[in-house]
Amino acid sequence: MNEKANSRVILKLALPLTIITFILFTKWWIADVVDGTDGVMYGFPLIYKSPAFYTSMAEQYFIMEFLIDFIVYFIVVFAILFLTNKFISKIKLKRRLLIVIYIIATILFSLEIVIATVFETSFSIKRDFDIVVKQTGAKFYFSNKERKEFDKFHQ
Repeated sequence: MNEKANSRVILKLALPLTIITFILFTKWWIADVVDGTDGVMYGFPLIYKSPAFYTSMAEQYFIMEFLIDFIVYFIVVFAILFLTNKFISKIKLKRRLLIVIYIIATILFSLEIVIATVFETSFSIKRDFDIVVKQTGAKFYFSNKERKEFDKFHQ
């Protein structure tokens, strides 16, 4: 496979892997909002999602932070794929495997869209409040460790 074709394979693989890692792995932040309440917020390296202040079970999304986070994830995934391809082993991808990866990315993305739109979600260009971080940690999609840590602060 020539270099140009291999670069296309890396690009075709980078986007769905970015979506998958972006949704499945992030960072949680337990933070006090200055002149507000505390809550568990999500995002790495910046907070792009936090609880909404006007109603329960609603979320706030911050577009600029979301885009920066997604670009950082994409750069990391692309760099890992590029360096693996260049120095370790050429990436050879079967079409069926690529389709499966795209299906997983689409399902996860669709699930996130449904969760983001079911409740009274608000979208802002940028976070417009200050916070004081109490604790942070890594988040896997299906874990609730941050909720247990948050509850410890309220006992």
